Amino acid sequence: MTETSYPAETLLARIQVSANCSLSRREAILFFGIVAAATLCVAGFFAAQGMWPILPFAGLELFALGMALGLSMRKGQESELITVDADKVVVERRDHRGTDSREFNRVWARVELRPAPRRGHPSRLLIRSHHRTMEIGRHLTEEARRDLHRRLVDLIGSIGEAPKNEPASQDYEQIAR
Repeated sequence: MTETSYPAETLLARIQVSANCSLSRREAILFFGIVAAATLCVAGFFAAQGMWPILPFAGLELFALGMALGLSMRKGQESELITVDADKVVVERRDHRGTDSREFNRVWARVELRPAPRRGHPSRLLIRSHHRTMEIGRHLTEEARRDLHRRLVDLIGSIGEAPKNEPASQDYEQIAR
C-alpha cells in the first residue's frame, strides 16, 4: 500500500478494518503438521492391521483440512482502510487479488446501514455518492458494523444529513472482525 501524505489540518480520521486472524502462517503450518502426523499414525496403525481403505479417507480428511486452513488464511489478509479528510473519503480494500481504491467527495458522500433482507442475514454498510456505491465492513460482526456506521456518520454524514464539523485530529482507529 502506498502511504499517502495528508496535511495534519485536513485529516479527520483513518479507520482500518481488518481480520482478527488468530493464527499466523507459521502456526497454521505447525497445526496442520501436528494433525497430519496424528491422523497418519492412526491410519497407518489400522492399515497395518489390514484395514487399508482407511488411508484414502485419511488423505481426503487432510486435504479438506488443508483447503479450509488455506481459505481461512487468505480471508485473514483482507483489510479496508477508510481515510476521511476535509474534502474526500478514500476507501482502500486489500485482498488476495490486490488493492481496490475508491474516492468519494466528502460533501456528497453519505453513509447508509441497510437492514438485512432476511432474518439471520447481515446488514450492509454502504458509502454512496453520485450513483456510486461501495460496501464496507462486510466481514464485521453486526455490533462492530453498527459502531463503524455511527463513527462514519459523525465524520461523513448519513442520508439527508450533513457531516458534523469536528476539529482536525490524526485519528487512527483499528477495528478487528
